[in-house]
Parts: sequence; C-alpha cells; structure tokens
Amino acid sequence: MEILKTVIYSACVIGIVSTFVDIAAPQGSMKKQLDLIIGIILVLVVITPFMNKEFKIRLSEYTYDYDKKIYGEIKKYTEQTVLDEASSRVSDHFRKKLSDNGIKCDNIIITPELDEYNRIEIKKVQISSQQGDRTIITKLIKEDLPQTEVVVTAGDSS
Repeated sequence: MEILKTVIYSACVIGIVSTFVDIAAPQGSMKKQLDLIIGIILVLVVITPFMNKEFKIRLSEYTYDYDKKIYGEIKKYTEQTVLDEASSRVSDHFRKKLSDNGIKCDNIIITPELDEYNRIEIKKVQISSQQGDRTIITKLIKEDLPQTEVVVTAGDSS
C-alpha cells in the first residue's frame, strides 16, 4: 500500500512541475523535446518505487521448457501444413499432366517429407487408374521426379 501512495504522490508532483514547465517553455521544437524529457522523467518516477528489494525480476529464474513445448507444437503444425500443401499441389500437377495425355486417374497419393534442410522431397507417388499403361504413367511421373518411387495400381486404392 505504501508503494501505491508513493507512486501517486510522485506522479502528482511531477504532473504539477511539468505543467509549470510547459507554461514557461517557449514555443517551437524545444518545447517538443522538453515534453519528451518530462514524459520520460514521469515514467521513471512511477517505476522507481517498484524497484526496491522486494520487487525483482530475474531472468535466471525463467525456464525455457514451456517455450520449447510451444515451439515444438508450432513447428510440427507448420511442417504438416507445408507437406499437405505440397502434396495437394503435386497431386493436382500430375492429375493435369496425366489428363493432358489422355489418362484418367481415380486417385493420386503423394508422400512428401522434409529433409534436414527443410526442403520438400517427394518420396513416393501412388496412382490408381482404370485406364492407361502402367509403363506410360510411370514414365510421365519420372519425367518430373526421377528419384521418386512410383506405384501404379488398377482401380481405387483408398
């Protein structure tokens, strides 16, 4: 309670002093600088009573465990969002490419992963199609992704 009385009293005194200084100060750019300085003094006067022996902020008591947990959750969510978007876009690309070559796909499943440098790698492409030669479908996919495993099945694999 004593701290609150000190803060209110100090703020009132600085307020009265700043009013007199404001009235006595000449107009112009010097007045703006003076107002800034008085504002800083007011903030310092209000904060100072809290900076006694009972009120301490120690960064050494702060633990990073909570931040690690939140960071892990955010990272996992972000990675999954990126992988889902990549899968969707690659699937759309191959669906269009196969359609342009007269092949209708029932289902395309893309298996993306992030490497150690957070680059997206497409590990596997699974295509389910009732029509089209498996060799032609595999060749069309390998044109864009030569290192990727391609699995072509007949019918719906879902």
